[in-house]
Amino acid sequence: MLWLGSLALGVIIWATCIERFWFAIKKSELAILPEGSKDIVILHISDIHMAPWQKYKQRWIRKLNTKINPDLVINTGDNLGHPQGIKPVLDSLNPLTGVPGVYVNGSNDLYAPAKRNPFQYLLRPSDRHREEDMNLKLDTDSLNAGFNSFGWQNLNNSAARINVNGTSIRFFGTDDPHELRDDISKANTELIKLDKSDLLIGVTHAPYLRVLEDLSSADIVFAGHTHGGQVCWPFWGRALVTNCDLPTRYARGLHLVPLTAKKLWLNVCAGLGHSIYAPVRLACRPEVRVVTLKAKN
Repeated sequence: MLWLGSLALGVIIWATCIERFWFAIKKSELAILPEGSKDIVILHISDIHMAPWQKYKQRWIRKLNTKINPDLVINTGDNLGHPQGIKPVLDSLNPLTGVPGVYVNGSNDLYAPAKRNPFQYLLRPSDRHREEDMNLKLDTDSLNAGFNSFGWQNLNNSAARINVNGTSIRFFGTDDPHELRDDISKANTELIKLDKSDLLIGVTHAPYLRVLEDLSSADIVFAGHTHGGQVCWPFWGRALVTNCDLPTRYARGLHLVPLTAKKLWLNVCAGLGHSIYAPVRLACRPEVRVVTLKAKN
C-alpha cells in the first residue's frame, strides 16, 4: 500500500504544483477561406481566471504577441479569477493592442469566484448565480472598456465585421450561456445589418449544444468554459466532464461536432487558469489555441 500512497502523493504534487503552471500553445490549421486568400493566424484566449498574485502567468501572456504574431484575437471569456484581477489581466493582454479582436464574457467576468465543492462538477454543471450572489458582482464594464481600448469588438449578443489580411469576416456571438444571458435573436438582428462577408465566425463562452445550434450558420465557432475537463484521464487525455452538455470528446481542440442539420467546426480552448478554490490541472495543460485559417484547395 505504500506504493499506492506514494503514487497518489506524486499525482497531487504534479497536478497542483507543476502542470497547472505548464502553459502551452496548441496549434491547428483549417482550410475554409476562399481560394487565393492569405492565411489568418487566430490567437484564441480563454479562461485566464486571473488573480493578482499570478505573476508568472501574467509574464507568459505578455509574450504571446511576440511569440505568435497573430492576425486576429478571439477571447472567449472568464478572464477574471479575483475581484482585483482586472488590472493584471488588462496589463497582460495590453501588448496585443492594435491586433484586431473580438470578445465575449463568461460568468467569471461577471462574478467573483466562491468556494464550492469541486467534486460536484462530476455530478452536474456548476450552479448559475442568483440574486444572493450580487455581493460577488465584478466591474465588468471596466474590463470590457479595457478590451475596447485594444480595438476589440464586443460580441455579447451582438455582431461585428472586420477585414483581416484581405478577407472580410463577420462575427456574431452570445453573452454567457451558462448564466442564461445568451440572446441569439439580438445577435442575429445585428448580424443582418452588416454587409456580406467571406467568412462567418460564431463566438460564445460556454459551448452548450443549444447555443451551437443557434450559431450553426457559422463556418466555425470558438468557445471556452470547459477547461478541457481540467482533470482528464492520464495517458488517454479524455475529459471527465465539460461543465455543460457538450460531449467530453469535444472538450478541447478543433472538432467537427454533429448538430441537427450539419456538422459544425468548433474550436474549444482549455484555457490558462482555474478557480482559485480548485488549483489543479491533471493530464490537461493550461493553454491558448492558435488556429491558422487557410485557403481552400
